[in-house]
Amino acid sequence: MKFLQISSLFIFMFITFNFVSAQQIQIPSNISASCRAEIQKLASSSDLSSCASFIKLYALQNETMQFATSLAPIYDSYCAAPKCNDNTTSADATELKSQCQSDLTVKDPTVTYLKNVLVFNSPLKDSLCFKNSSGGYCVLDPNSDLILNYVLGLNATPPADVSCTDCNKAILNTFANYFKSNSQSVSELPSDPTSFENTVTTQCGSTFLMVSPCTLHLLLALQCLRTLSS
Repeated sequence: MKFLQISSLFIFMFITFNFVSAQQIQIPSNISASCRAEIQKLASSSDLSSCASFIKLYALQNETMQFATSLAPIYDSYCAAPKCNDNTTSADATELKSQCQSDLTVKDPTVTYLKNVLVFNSPLKDSLCFKNSSGGYCVLDPNSDLILNYVLGLNATPPADVSCTDCNKAILNTFANYFKSNSQSVSELPSDPTSFENTVTTQCGSTFLMVSPCTLHLLLALQCLRTLSS
């Protein structure tokens, strides 16, 4: 099955699960009973409902990447929510992996997507909320979208070309710094990202992936100030 871009990912997941509400979802019958129960529990979680989790992106089920202007308000709402507690999403990911073991063994795409969204919730939240100098969300750029799809572990094939933009620098360094601080998380990826790192440094220079978390937060603050003053 072809892997989907990040915005298409959530659309696919919601259509597959047929979300009627956070408390009532219809999950495909091919997913194991224990996994269906776990997904239902996650969709009804008060903790995940109150932070920037996949639940905040339900509205994407009615939108497509062709209408970037209609996606922006959805991301506005998601980005305004506080980041989910790492302990919460880590515990949820661990429980999902336990209850959905057989589904993950056969690489069920929907369960794999949900697992990775939980595992990488922290860098994903930052990356979905990065904005370019014009105030638009970085992820709405096709190249940034493909890169995020890869570093999130939703596609085993890295992009052949990398645009050396501030958006891509922010996304790539966010995940690179996360991998450094959480080395065990690399095992959740379908392929070793080393070759892609070499591609990035070849195309964008050796310093492109040498941005500290502090610098990234400063860039975010400057982007927010530019957006507020525009």
